[in-house]
Amino acid sequence: MTPKTSAAHPLTELAGSEWDENLLAHFHEHMEGEMELLESYARAREEAPEYVRYLVDLILADEGRHHQMFRELVNRVRSDIDWREYGPQVPYITRKPEDAEVTVGATEALLSFEREDQKALHRLRRELRPVRDTTLFSLLVELMELDTKKHIAILEFIRDRATGR
Repeated sequence: MTPKTSAAHPLTELAGSEWDENLLAHFHEHMEGEMELLESYARAREEAPEYVRYLVDLILADEGRHHQMFRELVNRVRSDIDWREYGPQVPYITRKPEDAEVTVGATEALLSFEREDQKALHRLRRELRPVRDTTLFSLLVELMELDTKKHIAILEFIRDRATGR
């Protein structure tokens, strides 16, 4: 028997559920859109002043990571539909009772560090107010604060899954 090709998605050999097909379409469409966005940023960067190129490079690094995540999401859904591996892909959450204690302990320690770092960065950004119009310092510290907020969200997710919340 020849595998049925999904009419909605030539990315898969088999047809998935409507939900899987819609999810795959959304992830793939976003991944394709990210490529156009990366190209636009690269073009905008070409003639820009040095400080703008520096900031655009930060954005490009984030967008490159976003593109990678969407590619891994697409591969996860394709693997689920076709019952074969496409990699790299986003893993599923697994829970082993023997891992929970170590994971929670390490995560709580990291959360404590990140929360202290968040406070220190906030104080530092306030101290940088006098130079916010002449340097990138204040903006970069604010971006680090946002990254720290993201790290806290990730660590809380890990802790909550390890404890079964």
